Amino acid sequence: MTDHLTVRLEFVGADPTRPDPASVSAVADAALADLRARGLVAQPVYTGAMGGDVYEIARQFAQGLANHKEVILALIGLATPIVSALAERMKRPPPTPSPASLPLVNITVQLGNAQVEVSDPAITPDELLERLLAVDPALVGQVTPTTPVVVQVRVEGKS
Repeated sequence: MTDHLTVRLEFVGADPTRPDPASVSAVADAALADLRARGLVAQPVYTGAMGGDVYEIARQFAQGLANHKEVILALIGLATPIVSALAERMKRPPPTPSPASLPLVNITVQLGNAQVEVSDPAITPDELLERLLAVDPALVGQVTPTTPVVVQVRVEGKS
């Protein structure tokens, strides 16, 4: 068993047929600066594939995590501030036109087999958990510390 929880953070183009790596990288850089300002450390991850920026954000968990509910709450507790920072950036009006202020098409959170879209920067861990459980009511019994958590940001390219 691992001693940390990991959230995978992916920045990808909204339209795979019209890639715009500069816009994706600009949004990723700005979002990562916001996350670092909140005390989260994102490490780049080599995926072997082109077409997006991928990072991992990890946090140690207490050795006392014994049951599935505590694990899922810990995973959601790590994912929620990431989602909130991204959603806040998405809703913030750009001060001046720049590639970093391009709109985010959407933010998707996937925990195991449950996946939801999120746009509310004020979402709480309980609200995020409630939305994930609405998609997969059996989620609590299936989650372990190694269950993948992916936050994906699809970035709209320049027209």
